[in-house]
Amino acid sequence: MGRQNRSRKRRDEMNKIKKARYDAKELIRLKKTLGLLDADGKEIKMEIGEVAEIKTSKEIKRAAKTKEQQELMYEHQESLEKGQKIRQVNEKTGVEHVFNSKTLKDQFGNYPEWFKRKKTAKRLRKKQHAQKKNFKQAWTTVNVPL
Repeated sequence: MGRQNRSRKRRDEMNKIKKARYDAKELIRLKKTLGLLDADGKEIKMEIGEVAEIKTSKEIKRAAKTKEQQELMYEHQESLEKGQKIRQVNEKTGVEHVFNSKTLKDQFGNYPEWFKRKKTAKRLRKKQHAQKKNFKQAWTTVNVPL
């Protein structure tokens, strides 16, 4: 014997009625948060520009692109700066290590004990990405007579 659909159909009908009622309540709640309803519950006529800031997709993309370019320029400027040298003596071996504050490497090319490999890999990926973005071929930047 197959399942009866009678109760399922009734449940679906009741859910549709509930959804319509809740949608109306939610719309009123949204209008209150936006300030489109006053204390009495009457609607206030406003233009969309007064309630929310309207931007086109081109403007949003342009803003995101400029922000990304600023970050890349900052990374590039940071890569050009030289770090300070910090001297530290290893307590176990007694060897003096001279660390660069920017690269965090010592004179032997090793990272400090507290520095994690995943973090170094992430920094290197970011650095290489910034270098690739700012790289320009010589033949594209110099005007070549045709």
